Amino acid sequence: MTETAQRKRGGRAFHSVLESHFDFIHQLRQRRKTWKEIAELLLTEKGIRVTLYAPYRFYRRQLRRHAKGHREIVENNFQSQPARPSVAGSQPQSRPAPFAPKPDFKRPDRAKINNDGDFT
Repeated sequence: MTETAQRKRGGRAFHSVLESHFDFIHQLRQRRKTWKEIAELLLTEKGIRVTLYAPYRFYRRQLRRHAKGHREIVENNFQSQPARPSVAGSQPQSRPAPFAPKPDFKRPDRAKINNDGDFT
């Protein structure tokens, strides 16, 4: 393997330039600023030149990650939460399972069937 191929592997994952300015963008959105105005303010106040779609895409992606509980954002709490609740059977179900409707069909009694052989 060449030396340049070795340098390209691994390293730090991609991070957006806007990550450190998420709160700034969020405050501007709370003030009902348009994405074009936000892009202009990022250039004038923060010195970051971006297209007008860049803050929009970044902001929406960050909101989805926060709502989903992205693995880099949420702390790893697997040890503090049990895999299954210990008293799951004693808790009532949130919605009970519906009972199957009783069929209207009644099986005929063979002893009461007339087998004279008259078929019409």
